[in-house]
Amino acid sequence: MTHTIKTITTLPELQALMKVFALAFESEYHTDDRYLVNMLENSSTILIGAYGHTDLIGGLVAFEIHPIHGKKEIYIYDIAVHPDYQKQGIGKHLIDYLKVEGKNRGIDTIFVEAESEDEGAVAFYRAIGGEEIKVNHFNFII
Repeated sequence: MTHTIKTITTLPELQALMKVFALAFESEYHTDDRYLVNMLENSSTILIGAYGHTDLIGGLVAFEIHPIHGKKEIYIYDIAVHPDYQKQGIGKHLIDYLKVEGKNRGIDTIFVEAESEDEGAVAFYRAIGGEEIKVNHFNFII
């Protein structure tokens, strides 16, 4: 199947991405449209979609961050491909597109976290050449 990768720029595209995330992550999303519009308007938010013909079939949400060491980085928050289209290289193409976007922004590091128990995600990031660094991740619920 042929697919196209491009930046998500409209609310309907972002809503379609949320539906893909809901299917892929087996979770429900109830996000206010105003919140989504704010994401679209924020230059630090990177929204990329994969399209098969005209339908959005995958995508990612990433953020440009500005750490204190002075080198901007990109953090991939979520990436998913519709279950019917997985294992076709779409996820890798999304990451490749993000690398070009990062280069255009003067960024040379992209990072993503995956829970160790999520064997599919860990295998995917290894397969596309991610450098694995062991860390402990702590959440503080407020």
